[in-house]
Amino acid sequence: MEELTEDGVTRDCAAPEPAKAQAMEEFTENGVTKDYAAPEPASEKISESYAAPEPASGTISESEMLARVDDADLPFRHMRPYFEWERNGDKRVDDAAVQTRQTAYPAHEVDLRPKRLDPGLIAFNDFDPHDIAPYNRLVISLISAAASRKLKRVLIASAQYGDGRTTVTLNLAAALARARQRVLVVESDFLRPSALRLLGVDSATGLAEAVAKGLAPSHAMVWLQPIGFNLLPTCAQVENSAELLASPSFEVMMRTLSPEFDFILFDSAPLLAAADARLLELHTDATLIVIRQGAASTSQMAKAVALLNEERLLGAVLNRVVT
Repeated sequence: MEELTEDGVTRDCAAPEPAKAQAMEEFTENGVTKDYAAPEPASEKISESYAAPEPASGTISESEMLARVDDADLPFRHMRPYFEWERNGDKRVDDAAVQTRQTAYPAHEVDLRPKRLDPGLIAFNDFDPHDIAPYNRLVISLISAAASRKLKRVLIASAQYGDGRTTVTLNLAAALARARQRVLVVESDFLRPSALRLLGVDSATGLAEAVAKGLAPSHAMVWLQPIGFNLLPTCAQVENSAELLASPSFEVMMRTLSPEFDFILFDSAPLLAAADARLLELHTDATLIVIRQGAASTSQMAKAVALLNEERLLGAVLNRVVT
C-alpha cells in the first residue's frame, strides 16, 4: 500500500449523520466496477509525538507546554505544504497572472484539530492505510481519467440526504491533496451546508456572501492545514440558490479559480431535494454520484439519475456497504 503525502482540514454548519462504516466502489467511465469495504473508521483518539529541544535555562519545554493543553485544542503538527503555483515564485510573471493569483490565494488558513474532526473523515489521517485505500483507488481513477479527457471540475451528487455525500467529498479531497494535487472543494449544498461542521472549523465569509458582494474568491476561501486543500464554504442556508448559481459573478469566480487547481469538487444538494445539481452541471465536467446501500429505492435512484446528463456521469461510489 502506497502512503500518499500531505494532510488537510474542514468545517460545517448542518449535520448529516456521522459515518459508522465506510465502503466504496471503484468506478470507471462506464460506471461501477468493484466493491471495496472499509472497516470502522479509526479511533477518534489521535496520537502525536513531538521531539522537544533541550529547554533553555528558565524556559518551559514544548512537551511541558503540550501537557498543559487539552488535545482537542492542538492542531495537526506537520510542515506547511505549499501551493503548487508557489514553485514559480522566483520567476517573473505578467501583471494579469499576479492579479489572478491574488484573487485565488485564500485569505484564511486554518489548522485542523484532530478531535474536532467528524469520525467519518477517515482520509484525514494515515493511522490505518486500509481505511483510506478505497479513496486512494478513487484518486488513481480520477487522475487517470483526467489524463485522457477534460476532467477538472467534478460534481459530487446523491439522491437524498444521509447518503454521506459531503463526507465522501471531503475524504476524496484529502486523498487528492495527499497525492500532491491542487484541490478546491466548493460547498454548493445551499439547503443544509455541513462541511464546516464536519471539519470542526468556522468561517465568517462564505460563497454566497462573496458572490452577493462581488468579493474576490480569496475572501471566502479557507486553506485547511495540514492536509493542504482549499474550501470555499457555505456558512448558512441560502434561499436564492438558483439565482446565485446562475449569476455572472459565480461564473466569473469559477473561471478565475479554475486555472489554479487540478481538481475542483462541487458538493451539491441532493438531487431529489433541489434542482441545484442541474445548474451545477453547467459549471462541471463530470458527475460522481454517491449511493448509500439500502437508503434509496430503485425507483428513487432511477428518478435521481434521470435528472443528470448521463453522458457526463463518471461513475458511482457505493457508501456504507454492510459486509
